[in-house]
Amino acid sequence: MKELLLLWIYLDLFPLLNAVHFLGGTITWKPVNASATGSPIAVAITQTYSWTYSYMSCSNSLIGSSGYIPSYAGVSSETLDCISNCGSSSAGYSNISVLPRCTDFSTSVDTSVAQRTDIVNLSANDDFWVAFQDSSWRPLQTASSADWSIAAHINLKKRSDTGLYNNAPVATMMSPINIPQNTQTVIQIPVGDADGDDLRCRWSTKSGGVDECGDVCPPGSLPSGTVIYPNCTMIITGTILDSWYAVTVMVEDFTSTSSSTPLSSVPVQFLVHVVAPPTCPTPPEIIGIPEEQSCIAIGVGQTFLSQIFAVNYCPSPVVIQDIATLSFTNMIKGNLVNVNSSLYYKNLTWTPTSAQLGYQVMCAMAFDSKNSQSAQYCFKLFVTDNPICACPGEPCLTTTSTTSTSETTTTSILSTSTSTSATSTIFTSTTSATTTTTTTPTTSVTMTTETTSTTRTTAITSTISSIFMTNTTSTTKSKENPKEKDWPWIESIFTILTSAGIIVLCFFCFHYCCSLGNRLYGFEIENENIEMFHIAQ
Repeated sequence: MKELLLLWIYLDLFPLLNAVHFLGGTITWKPVNASATGSPIAVAITQTYSWTYSYMSCSNSLIGSSGYIPSYAGVSSETLDCISNCGSSSAGYSNISVLPRCTDFSTSVDTSVAQRTDIVNLSANDDFWVAFQDSSWRPLQTASSADWSIAAHINLKKRSDTGLYNNAPVATMMSPINIPQNTQTVIQIPVGDADGDDLRCRWSTKSGGVDECGDVCPPGSLPSGTVIYPNCTMIITGTILDSWYAVTVMVEDFTSTSSSTPLSSVPVQFLVHVVAPPTCPTPPEIIGIPEEQSCIAIGVGQTFLSQIFAVNYCPSPVVIQDIATLSFTNMIKGNLVNVNSSLYYKNLTWTPTSAQLGYQVMCAMAFDSKNSQSAQYCFKLFVTDNPICACPGEPCLTTTSTTSTSETTTTSILSTSTSTSATSTIFTSTTSATTTTTTTPTTSVTMTTETTSTTRTTAITSTISSIFMTNTTSTTKSKENPKEKDWPWIESIFTILTSAGIIVLCFFCFHYCCSLGNRLYGFEIENENIEMFHIAQ
């Protein structure tokens, strides 16, 4: 009887245990070779999930060794299951684990982020759905115990426009997102697509045998009036203090803006927490490097170096507690550096591998000691085997290269905020058999200041500038004035035409004078008029 009672208590509490550790996530996929022929087709499936640090604690050592996140509540035995069109339409797929490897953590915010990528061999023309399903979300305003279902559509039919296999979109969101009570908040979901497709967001649904949202299907699971636009902009207003909501969104790619049939669908799910409006009127701000929502192209084996700056606008004793991040495998984040009471930063270092081809999204948020949160800051990195000057669908930016023992290419992007702007650098190096050399660029660092409160802004800008100068490892691409162009042939033509005009004028003057012979002429003023008269000899 005692054993039965204990079993009943365990079964009753198990959903509650699950409810405290899952914070949302995303799933995406891509063919290893989009132009592959025959069958099977190697497909990389990437799962990224956020967890509560108190229960699933990542660490710098786990991140450095690509270690698995410590399991909790049976996560190590959970799998990404086929949920629709299973069988002949999912030939080659076997359920894979959801236990990921640590990529980020924040003790201050109590979050861990982990990611895993699995290569599965599927048959050409496979078309099916996979999902990570479990119970349950933390207690929400709309449900005390709600199951989650985070699902993705994998479609290995070749594209009609290119004849290649499709790359699914990439989307990500940090979780939880704090929003001030009774304040309309705009949340932009960062998305990217390696094929440059038209991307659209929509609410997750539960229909046609596909469960994309479990027990938290919008809009009923969210505050009244919450909307999601096709451009992945979400508008939400929370009226109940300390209420929690689970947001479930699908991102789909289309061959064109006129197409109505998605090539694939991927999920992005996260929590929203309604908090009291901050006592300090200005929340912290991320002055990111590179620019918010920008994209940088980088090659496999190249090294990306950058910094993320957080600005504290509140007076003492308010401080920045952490810059929390959501990244990907092998992205190394330095410890939080406190420059002064206003400025903090973390260093970023990353060398992508061939398994990370395509888009990778990096996000960050700053948190202060008054529980105020900055807006989410994100940028994208596009990893390629072949050097390219820009991400798909974006114009090329100028790069500078220097050759030493080995070749190094350096690219930088200007980042501008309402108060300051700074620079970032991608360092890329080619490793030879004997040496690896990173050449320090000689281009100077340019800092741009847009002054709102001049004294504070200038001080912050100067500090950031000194940090860059100390590092002595960055080049700049700012809004440079175009170089004066040398047009020697235009100057020559202009000189010749001017000289010819003078010669012609002199010729006519000489001819006219000759026609006058020895006659002399003079001028007199009569009745306020000037008249010419002939002087007889």
